[in-house]
Amino acid sequence: MNGADNRTELKQPIVRVSAAELVAKGILDQVKSGALRPGDRLPTERNLALSLQVSRPTVREAIRGLTILGVARTRQGGGAYITNLDADALLEPLHFFLSLEESHLGDLYDARMLIESDVARRAAVNISDDALDGLARIMAKQENTLDNPLRFRESDKAFHQLIWEGSGNAFLKRIGASLNVIGLEFRRVASETPGILRQSYVDHHRLLKALQDRDPDAAAEMASAHMKNVYRATVKSNQKGA
Repeated sequence: MNGADNRTELKQPIVRVSAAELVAKGILDQVKSGALRPGDRLPTERNLALSLQVSRPTVREAIRGLTILGVARTRQGGGAYITNLDADALLEPLHFFLSLEESHLGDLYDARMLIESDVARRAAVNISDDALDGLARIMAKQENTLDNPLRFRESDKAFHQLIWEGSGNAFLKRIGASLNVIGLEFRRVASETPGILRQSYVDHHRLLKALQDRDPDAAAEMASAHMKNVYRATVKSNQKGA
């Protein structure tokens, strides 16, 4: 057996990790462990550099990366802070990804149809009477927001929030909220198109009726139909704006 036979071939190249990546990973690990919480201020660049034995530019690069991820925010003259770590902050990078190709929008709403229909199916069984009353109150006010896209979007979020919570599954609630946030930028144009808000308002009423009837199949069907209508309106509006 010659020496060449004893060599191990590397199928993939060794990936070098920069010092900035290590610093960022260390901060992320502290967030995951709870050592750093939403709103906490990070140590100064100088103190981080000294404690981690890296340069200040390295610390600055790490924090810049965490800012892109939505984990950290910098304030003028006030250092860096951990964000509130909600869906709005953490999913910002995906807005750009989705904007690159129209097919991404189709994938997003395909996922939303699956998730929202299952959420509605579960909510028809698990949602409380108090939550149903809350949905009815939202709908009573929503009709007065049809000429105000911003107020309607706020009402829409509150409506779906109660349904996500009513599903009784914390993970489905988080996923539903996250997918809603990701599609928000696309829906801004659609929500300002005449007739679009009226269709969503009608869809909401039909979905609420299915939930009030405690009919899982009807609730799932209405939620899926609503997502299809929103998708069609979003595509049409964005094509006009292109």
